Amino acid sequence: MLSDIRGLICPLITPFDERGEIDHEAVRHNVEFLLAHGVQVLFPGGSTGEGQLLTVDERKALAETVLDQAAGRVPVLIHTGCMTTAETVELTRHAQAAGATAVSVITPFFFGYSDACVFNHYVTVAEATPEFPIFIYVFPGNAKNDVSPELMRKLRTAAPNIVGVKSSNPLLLRLQEYIVAGGEGFVPLCGVDGLMLAGLAIGSHGQVSGNANVVPELFRSLYDAFMAGDLAQARTLQQKIDRVRAVLQDGADPSAFKAGLTLRGGRGGRVRAPMRELSEAEIERIRAGLAQEGIL
Repeated sequence: MLSDIRGLICPLITPFDERGEIDHEAVRHNVEFLLAHGVQVLFPGGSTGEGQLLTVDERKALAETVLDQAAGRVPVLIHTGCMTTAETVELTRHAQAAGATAVSVITPFFFGYSDACVFNHYVTVAEATPEFPIFIYVFPGNAKNDVSPELMRKLRTAAPNIVGVKSSNPLLLRLQEYIVAGGEGFVPLCGVDGLMLAGLAIGSHGQVSGNANVVPELFRSLYDAFMAGDLAQARTLQQKIDRVRAVLQDGADPSAFKAGLTLRGGRGGRVRAPMRELSEAEIERIRAGLAQEGIL
């Protein structure tokens, strides 16, 4: 159910094998690791998962694997955004048919688009799956194109199944503006790990955390502390998370998340070119940093 998309939402890394193919058994292993450590929603195919380096068919297969392994235990929010509207519609229809709870759709990227272009893109996708919940995924630092609060308001009016936002804008004010623009029933999600506590305080329903691939229990504990009203503990955990973010480079290289996950018993696998693998020295730095925080 849509109401279950809250709390700790993990955008899964996508492990690749030595041939450069998705390691689906590793995906299944990692789903179990994350669920055992408190992840409340699984989110495959996003930026952390190198989704834009996957083919449409690979993205469908990845979604199916995660849905199958989750087996209804937690909601699955699938990223279906592509450069083209047609491919976005195709993946969104697939996610709906495969049994996903909802989808997240990043703004069209690379080219600079007007608000009218972005509006038409989202409304076309929403109308292609009219009963299926869609989150707008705003990440102007990577996607180039932004969604203003006014555009968000227009989209909510034009397409009732646009139900929320995943905001990866480092400006907390923008998340607050989305909350106001979204109105009643809107589901705002914060995508900046350094703002998790602040986001929850202004009304975020959950944290979409790439760092949670490695330390999910820290993020779940922060969420639980906040919900219990223990702000002192929540602040302490945010500070610890910020130190871990520095160790993991906050996802600047997905290979850092993959290395950290592997060190913790997960199966990070390889990255896909042009992403690069970490050196042994870099992996050792991550090992030492996690050990210093008592995680290893």
